[in-house]
Amino acid sequence: IDYWHGFDYITNFFIAASGGILGVLFSIPLRRVLVNEPILKFPEGRAIAEVLKSSSEKVGVRDIVLGGAIGATLELLQVGFKLIASSWSYWFVVKRSLFGFGAGFSATMIGAGYLVGHEMALSIFLGSVISWLIALPIISLFYPEFLLHYPPHTAAISLWNSEMRYLGIGAMLFAGTWTFIKLLKPLLNSMQVSFRAFMAKNHANLQLPRTDRDIPMPFIMIGVMIMAAVLFLFFQFVFPLQQAGLDGDYSPTLIFGMVMYVLIIGFLFSVITAYFSGMVGVTASPGSSVVIAGILFAAWLLLSVINMVVPLPLSHSQIKAAEAITIIIGSVVTGIAAIANDNTQDLKVGQLVGATPWKQQVMLLIGVVVSSLVIPPVMQVLFNVYGIAGVMPHEGMDASQSLPAPTAALLAAVTEAVFRHSLPWNMVLMGATVILGIVICNRVFKLQRFIQLSVLGVAIGMYLPISSSFPLFVGGMIAKFVDWRLVKKRLVKTEENQRRQIGTLIACGLVAGSALIDVFLAIPFSILRSPDALRLAGVEWHTASVYMGVATTLLLAVW
Repeated sequence: IDYWHGFDYITNFFIAASGGILGVLFSIPLRRVLVNEPILKFPEGRAIAEVLKSSSEKVGVRDIVLGGAIGATLELLQVGFKLIASSWSYWFVVKRSLFGFGAGFSATMIGAGYLVGHEMALSIFLGSVISWLIALPIISLFYPEFLLHYPPHTAAISLWNSEMRYLGIGAMLFAGTWTFIKLLKPLLNSMQVSFRAFMAKNHANLQLPRTDRDIPMPFIMIGVMIMAAVLFLFFQFVFPLQQAGLDGDYSPTLIFGMVMYVLIIGFLFSVITAYFSGMVGVTASPGSSVVIAGILFAAWLLLSVINMVVPLPLSHSQIKAAEAITIIIGSVVTGIAAIANDNTQDLKVGQLVGATPWKQQVMLLIGVVVSSLVIPPVMQVLFNVYGIAGVMPHEGMDASQSLPAPTAALLAAVTEAVFRHSLPWNMVLMGATVILGIVICNRVFKLQRFIQLSVLGVAIGMYLPISSSFPLFVGGMIAKFVDWRLVKKRLVKTEENQRRQIGTLIACGLVAGSALIDVFLAIPFSILRSPDALRLAGVEWHTASVYMGVATTLLLAVW
């Protein structure tokens, strides 16, 4: 937003550390609820657990290694050498409406789809159909300027980025709130169990087993109160209240309200992102939708306060300061949501391999503090070398080489849109209405008799690009077909479970191998400053690469 001109160490350390520590603390009472929820598959958690078990028990290593090698090879050919297409789409116009379809060929997503199962994959794909195949053609009628200025493919992406994305955000907000309400009772029960275990620590007969002992709830509450006090002092120092015209006698009350916002919204969002993580994994989790929601709420509340206490109209300087305050609040909430998203997967791994939860949680707290010490200088180095989202630190730098940072750029755009009254609230409400309609249909027509649709899965599908939701759907359908084949063969139970386990290990390998290659590819991409640095084929190879993408997907399915 052109307010800061670098990454101040102390400011960024406190933003990352406070968000990270609260993210760990908030995810602790969620552990017992989420890791025992049958609908949540935890794809990466299961992958990591299988790798750990295989390495210790020397079983299944071959299947994981083979899956990993194939996943890594496909990812290298797709993302590195660009010989196999990662996705394909086709868009066309009929009577001023934009129609089209797309597909993704990512081995990671196919493996994740296999692990999440057919019901979740179907829910996600249904959301994708609603968003891309139904809503987009209708909404494109009301935004003819996109079709006037761009070819169909570019118009679809531009319309998605500027308008349609908010449809998914509205769906995610409503579905996330609905899921939170449903989880409230088991969450309170989990907190009650933690309190009981703490009070009964001197009574051996009432103690929880080692594998179910979290950091005690009183310690968590003390930690949250300490972090609240730290945030109160930090916000007083870092917020440009005077520049925004908010430095009156009410400023301590205003800052206290902002701290409460961070705690309440942060906890709500940690529940939602932790649930996302359990459903589709850390990688596919659409956490940016939650981050955007946090920014939206913070900006809207702050704008309401400013309108009550500051004479209108606001100057450019006041708007910039208000945007900066919003970004800082949103950044802390982002840290909470992102860490809860990640930690839940780690705690699931612990449950699967028989770890001691409270020891994991102590290590996670140390981890976020160490990360927070490292993040600011890393960001400053990246900013100095490349620039970020077109913002360049020095004159004469090539803006086309800057790191795109799509979520950061979107957050800046959303914040500015709120303070300049140009946000598409109608799209947010439409997304929420779609999910409300599905909830009502589920209740009235008892759809659960035919399929266990997840409203949060549908909302995720409405938000994800179709190149991600399609391979998830393919993976889920492969899992369903494998189950059907195994039942049809009428094998003895042990052999059926063994065969099913082989499929799981292969899928885990696909996810792990692809992820490792992505990490390694980041090195030459960073050095050569281009994601096309290793490209081996030109534009004329595109059609052949799509055919190869289809072929590799079919071969994976057969395997």
